[in-house]
Amino acid sequence: MTKKYINEIEKKQRNNKPVYYDSIDGLRAIACLGIILMHIKANTDYQLNGNYVFDKIIPSMTWFVYLFLMISGFGMCVGYLEKFQTGVINIEEFYKKRYIKVLPFFSMLILIDLVVEHNVSAIYEASIEILLLHGLLPNNTVSVIGVSWTLGVIFLFYLLFPAFSIIVKSKKRAWISLIISLWVTFACKKYFFSNFFVAESFTPRHNFLYCCPMFIGGAIVYLYRVEIKKICECYRWLVLIICLLGLVFWNLIPATSGMPFYIMSLLMFSGWIVYAVGVKSKFLSSKPMKFLSGISLEMYLAQMVIFSVVKKLHLIYVFGDTGIGGWFSLLFGFVLTVIGLICFIYCYKFVLFFLKVKIRQFRHTGE
Repeated sequence: MTKKYINEIEKKQRNNKPVYYDSIDGLRAIACLGIILMHIKANTDYQLNGNYVFDKIIPSMTWFVYLFLMISGFGMCVGYLEKFQTGVINIEEFYKKRYIKVLPFFSMLILIDLVVEHNVSAIYEASIEILLLHGLLPNNTVSVIGVSWTLGVIFLFYLLFPAFSIIVKSKKRAWISLIISLWVTFACKKYFFSNFFVAESFTPRHNFLYCCPMFIGGAIVYLYRVEIKKICECYRWLVLIICLLGLVFWNLIPATSGMPFYIMSLLMFSGWIVYAVGVKSKFLSSKPMKFLSGISLEMYLAQMVIFSVVKKLHLIYVFGDTGIGGWFSLLFGFVLTVIGLICFIYCYKFVLFFLKVKIRQFRHTGE
């Protein structure tokens, strides 16, 4: 199947058709589901301490945001790198498309939060978030849609992508840029993120400079996509084994180790993107993965809204909060949250479609 997959990719490249890497869908979906599970664990009081999965594995899923960033770096290169480098893109249309993709749904979530919170702080924060410029704040730690700090970092990457396309124009430039960005990350961690420069509540990964190596890492995988396909054609299972071993080793490194953990995260997630690019995995490219991937951004942004509803309905501890019952409760709450997210997102899509139809009808009648 790998050889057939490579032939399909090469045929699309010869015909100048956009290439779609199906297995990336699975990585995006898994990252989203993992982060949702982590947030449920962090906002509940299950008494399951002493269990390695509960104490270590689930909390470590918070770092799947790095995978999101790397996929964004890779995906933007797939869609736009060549267009920017050859000057065939309409930059105004590029920015319009970025805003239109994110802003309507995000604005609705902000409005819901404002209705719930209705305080001055929420108004200040919402006024910046609705512009999708909160990634430029000195401290990108906002309480209105608290998980949106990731969107702030990613959208800043979108805004800077024309410049980004220059620094990754060649493999040599990309590697030099990665080395420089890792030094910047180290300097931020050791010096610029000290109490002299930032507030006590400052979180390093909420900062674009700190996350920049992840975007460049995704771009480097894109630049080597041809070589990756050839390697995976011959050594598919070896690549998968290396990725699995990397995942195990990554879980053994404490996040408090600083740069060692950061670099290992970069390498480990790069490995999985390499696998997804080189192999059309039946699991990663399956219809459920593709479905969840298609709404992963909305699921990520709305997760705490839906989880709050599940929690207020007292459906979090249905089977108890300890032992096997606690695990069933955690799984039940997770499934309910995911189902609730899907229903919420598709209700939004239906209402949006209905409004668009009505607006078209009104315009047609007016003419």
